[in-house]
Amino acid sequence: MKKLFVLFLLLLSPSWAIEWVSVVSTKGRAGFVDIDSIRESQGYYFYNIKFANKSEDDIVILTMQSGIKNPISARLKAYSPKEYDSLGGDYQNITNLSTQKLEAITYESLAYACYKKVKEIQQLKNSPKITF
Repeated sequence: MKKLFVLFLLLLSPSWAIEWVSVVSTKGRAGFVDIDSIRESQGYYFYNIKFANKSEDDIVILTMQSGIKNPISARLKAYSPKEYDSLGGDYQNITNLSTQKLEAITYESLAYACYKKVKEIQQLKNSPKITF
């Protein structure tokens, strides 16, 4: 029941037509990936995730950097939902805080679930289209 409340709370947060895609870790932790924010640059994915930090009232949005070929990641910037909404979907500078200090992430973590979702989305986006 608590997880459903968190998902409901996250879905109700205001946005600028941002498309959040639901993600759940193997341990059941729920979060979302802003699929409009995903960028590829210099061998990395850059994207934003949203989740409830220690309580349902503490919603956090993070800009993440992850390796394209392996699950190493870094948290680049944290936003409150209000701060994030004030950006109005401006993703042009998402790669500006790039770092070389990425760390391995565990397979059970929400960070890994988000990485997998981003990788899946980008592979579909970059796959050749068949037309008839």
